Amino acid sequence: MDYIQPYLDFFAAHPGWALAIVFLIAFGEALLIIGLFVPSTAILVGAGILVGTGHLAFWPVLAATTIGAILGDQVSFWAGRFFGESLKTMWPLSRYPQLVARGEDFVRQHGGKSIAIGRFVPGVKSVVPGIVGMFGMKELYFLVVNVSSAIVWGAAHILPGVLIGQGLAFAGELSGRLLFVLLVLLVLLAVGGYIIRLAAAGLTPVLNRTLSRVSAWAAGFDNRSMQRFARAAAPENPRSALLVLFAAIIITGLIAVANMIVHFASGDAVSNMDVSVFNLMQEMRNTPADELMIAITMLGDGLVISALAIAIVAWLVWHRSYRAALAAAAVILAGKIFVPIMKTLIQRARPIELYQGAEGYSFPSGHATMAALTFGVLAVLVSHSMGRWGRAVVYASCGLMVIAIAYSRVYLGVHWLSDVLGGMLFGAVMAAVYGVVIEAVPPRRIRALGLMGAAFIIFLAAGAFHVSTGFVRAEQFYGPARQTIVLPATEWEGAGWRRLPDHRIDLGGGRKPEPFVAQYAGDIDRLAAAFSGAGWQETSRWTWRESIHYLNVDAQLDDLAPRPSLHEGLKARLTLIRDAGDGSGQRLVVRAYKSEFAIKQGDADRHLYLVTLTREALPTGWRLFVIPLQLPVQEADLAAFRAVLAQAEGLRVMLRQEPGGMPRDLVIAAP
Repeated sequence: MDYIQPYLDFFAAHPGWALAIVFLIAFGEALLIIGLFVPSTAILVGAGILVGTGHLAFWPVLAATTIGAILGDQVSFWAGRFFGESLKTMWPLSRYPQLVARGEDFVRQHGGKSIAIGRFVPGVKSVVPGIVGMFGMKELYFLVVNVSSAIVWGAAHILPGVLIGQGLAFAGELSGRLLFVLLVLLVLLAVGGYIIRLAAAGLTPVLNRTLSRVSAWAAGFDNRSMQRFARAAAPENPRSALLVLFAAIIITGLIAVANMIVHFASGDAVSNMDVSVFNLMQEMRNTPADELMIAITMLGDGLVISALAIAIVAWLVWHRSYRAALAAAAVILAGKIFVPIMKTLIQRARPIELYQGAEGYSFPSGHATMAALTFGVLAVLVSHSMGRWGRAVVYASCGLMVIAIAYSRVYLGVHWLSDVLGGMLFGAVMAAVYGVVIEAVPPRRIRALGLMGAAFIIFLAAGAFHVSTGFVRAEQFYGPARQTIVLPATEWEGAGWRRLPDHRIDLGGGRKPEPFVAQYAGDIDRLAAAFSGAGWQETSRWTWRESIHYLNVDAQLDDLAPRPSLHEGLKARLTLIRDAGDGSGQRLVVRAYKSEFAIKQGDADRHLYLVTLTREALPTGWRLFVIPLQLPVQEADLAAFRAVLAQAEGLRVMLRQEPGGMPRDLVIAAP
C-alpha cells in the first residue's frame, strides 16, 4: 500500500488525469479493430473501484466513460459512411476479413438493434459501427441508439467497480493487510480474465492466417494422412483453432514443466522470487484473510475435487459418452499418480513443515495440479460445442477458480510460488491432452449446460459440507506459528514494557496510530469480569457474519458491532462497549489484543494483552455499508477507563510513561 497509495492520492488530487484516461480508454475501445486490443473492462472497472473507495467522483467518471464510448462509435460510423465498401480494403480492416464478415452477418441479423447489442459482444463490437455506416444507416437513428446504449454500457462497467471498491473500502476498514491480500487476488483474476479475452478475440485472426498456410502446405502432399490433416487444420473447420491451441499448450507446458523438474532436481530448489513472495505473504497474513483463504484452499482439498471429478465422469456415463468418461477418468487418475511420484523423486522441502511422507514435499502443488486438471476437463467438455466467446466464458469461469485456489496455497505459506505454477502447468497440459482425445466425441452426448450445472452444484455442495465440518480443524492446521517471548515480571515492570508496541499496528504501521492505553498480564476473563461489573458489555469476537449488519444503512449504532480492528493481523481477544455517557449518542470501546509476550510470575507464565480505548459514532453520508466511525478519545474517557481498573478487585495497576508519550497502565491480575 505504500507504493499504491501515492497513485491513489495523485488521482484524488488530480481527477482530471483520471478522467482523461477513462475517456481515452472508452474512446479507443469503440474504434474500428483497435478496440480488440484495448483493455477497457479492466481499466473502467478499475475506475469504478476508485469511485467506490472515495478517490474519484461517480458522475464525472460515468460521463467521461459514456462520452468516450459515444465519440468512438461515432468516429467509426463516420468512417463507414465516408469510405463505404472501400473501407474493407483499408488497414486495419483488411487484416481481419473474417471478423468483418461476421460483423456484417450480425448487422443483417439484428438490424438497428445491432448497435446496442453489439456493444456487449466482444470482437463484433469493434466493427459494427463502421459496418452500419457502410450500409447507409440514417445518422439521426444511429446517434439516438449510440447515445442511449453508451449510457447503459458505461454504467455496466462503472457500477460493478463501485461495488468492488466499496468492498475493498470495507476490507480496508478491517485491515490494510486484508486490503492488500484482496487487491493482489483481484489483480490476478483480472489479468487472467483479460489474457483469456485477448487470446479469444485478438489472436484468432492471426491464428486463422497461420492455419490457412499450414493447411495449404499439407494439401500439397499426395498422401491421405496429410490430406486429412489439411482438412482438419483448415480455418473453415470450426475446431481447427482449438486443436492448435491445445497442441500449443501441450508443447509449451511440457517444456516448462520439464525445465522446472530439471532445475529443482539439480539442487537449486528455491529461487529468490519464491522466497520474496513467501516472505511478502507471511508479512501480510491477518485473521480475516486467513479465514477467507482457508475456506478457498479447502475447496481444493481432495474430498471436494474428487466429488467434482466423480460428478463429471458419472454424468458422461449416464449420457452414454463412455469414451469421454474413460478418458476423463484416465487423465484425472494420471494427475493423482503424477503428484506423489514427483514429490517423492524431487523431495523439495515446503516453506513450512506440515505433512508427513510424500505430502511433506512441496513440488508440485497437489491442490493447484488437481484443480487445474479437473476444472480444465470440465471446461473442455462444457465448451465442446460452443463458439469461441462461449468457450472464453467457460474457461474464464473455471480458470478463476483455479487461480483462487492456487493463490490461497501461496498465501498460507504451504507452497512456494513455483510449486503452484508447476502444478497449474501440468494440469493445463493434461486438460489439453483430454481436449484432443475427445475431439471426435459428438457434443450432443455431453449435454454441456446440464453438465456445467450439475458439476458446480456438486462442487459447491461438497465444498460447503467440507468447510462447515472441517474449518475449525483447518484453521488450527494452517494457523501461523507464533513464538512467545517470556519476560520476568520484575523486568517487565521496570523497563521491559517498552519492548511492546505503543500503538496498534496494521499494514505499514497504520496511517492513524491508535495508542495502547494499558498492558494487561493475566487471564483475559478476569479483565472482562472487571469491566462487566462496571457496566460494560462484552461483545462476541468479530466474524465475517457480523459484516451482514453493516449492509443495513438505516441501522442505529446499538445495532452494529464495533468496527473490526486488527493488531499485527490478529483480532481482539476481548471487546467491551459502553455508552459514552455524555448525551452524544456515541460509545466507548475497549479491545484487548494478545501480544507475543508473556511474563513469568512464580512458576506460571501470564500472557500479556495490549489494550486500546476508542470512541465510536454512527457515520453520516451516502454509503453502501455502514461501519461505526472511530473518533479520538477524550480525557474523561481515559479517566473512566482508569477508574474501572483502580476499583476492580484482584488487579494491581502501575502507571508508566515515556517522555512525550501517552501514559500507560500496567495491570497484573493477582494469582
